[in-house]
Amino acid sequence: MLSTIEQTKDLNSSSGEYESRIEALEIKLDAQQQRYLELMTSNIKLQEKASDALALARETKAISAGNVREVEASLTSIRSEVKSQIDGVNDKMKALQKATTNPLGR
Repeated sequence: MLSTIEQTKDLNSSSGEYESRIEALEIKLDAQQQRYLELMTSNIKLQEKASDALALARETKAISAGNVREVEASLTSIRSEVKSQIDGVNDKMKALQKATTNPLGR
């Protein structure tokens, strides 16, 4: 009978040890779950920022492409205008050269 009582005491003391281990494991599990939730929240925020950055990059690309087309059209117009002015000056120089050349002196 004494041995049964002693075995019961041993079981009670070891069950307390197991309970403390279980409590420690539950605390660790809760901490890991909390950390997992924090990581998931952080990941979602990073994905949102990446999505915003991608949208901004696409918008910037569209704006710059529009600006490039606008500048090219403006440059084409200026080139055409400059070419016509150069052609006009060359025509005037030819006319002036003909007017100042003595045809009998040849």
